[in-house]
Amino acid sequence: MFAATLLPNFWRVPIDNDKGNGMPDRLGVWKRAGQDRTINEVGAEQVKPQVVRISVRASLPAGNCDYRNIYTVYGSGDVVVESNLQKPENVNLPNLPRFGMQMAIPEEFNVMTWCGRGPHETYWDRKTGAAVGIYSGQVEDLIHDYVRPQENGNRTDVRWVALTNKDGEGLLAVGMPLLSVSAWPYTMWDLERARHVHELPRRDTITVNLDYKQMGVGGDNSWGARTHPEYTLPAGPYSYKFRLRAYTPSMGEIGSVARRTLPRSQCEQ
Repeated sequence: MFAATLLPNFWRVPIDNDKGNGMPDRLGVWKRAGQDRTINEVGAEQVKPQVVRISVRASLPAGNCDYRNIYTVYGSGDVVVESNLQKPENVNLPNLPRFGMQMAIPEEFNVMTWCGRGPHETYWDRKTGAAVGIYSGQVEDLIHDYVRPQENGNRTDVRWVALTNKDGEGLLAVGMPLLSVSAWPYTMWDLERARHVHELPRRDTITVNLDYKQMGVGGDNSWGARTHPEYTLPAGPYSYKFRLRAYTPSMGEIGSVARRTLPRSQCEQ
């Protein structure tokens, strides 16, 4: 269907509250930590006849943190992606703005359907007014054009999300157990560079964020108050995983496909 590269992402485009409390400077060490990582080791093993595991070990420029991805590929077409971050001892690092992964997919897969909080955008500390349900819409309609372009369109407590085309075909991601998800018709760097909405381009790809979590938006005021501690991501060990698979309507309803477990013959244990 298409190939997409998942890249680690620890940054978010600063919101107005972040700008007001100096977040870009305080947490700036994480801005390029994913893209500037150093790959140290790549390994592959045949776990079972129907299961292959690929592991990638890297070092991040932020404190030389150990970061690992494990991709377990099953004969069913499912791929389980796991991310692990280990903070070195005796290294003082600031909070993470985000812990997640990001990829770009072709623009034709512009319908996002998800089971999670909605229908509007939600964040870790801004979600109680959004009920968990199944929602769907065009990616263009799910973003939010703030006066100053900034992080937007996030959905929390996502059980599964599908990005599909006009024929209903696309990619399905299933949280193990939950994800924080967003999709944009532009890149994160487009969003960071733009100062006005009309400066945001429309790319021939869609940026998809499949995150463990990002820090809360705060908002006690926008000129210095920081996000409450309980909604922050202190530098430390983190781990999360999700399952990817191609989807077509012939497989059945998206939610039913998302709830299917891997065939017992392919389970690792």
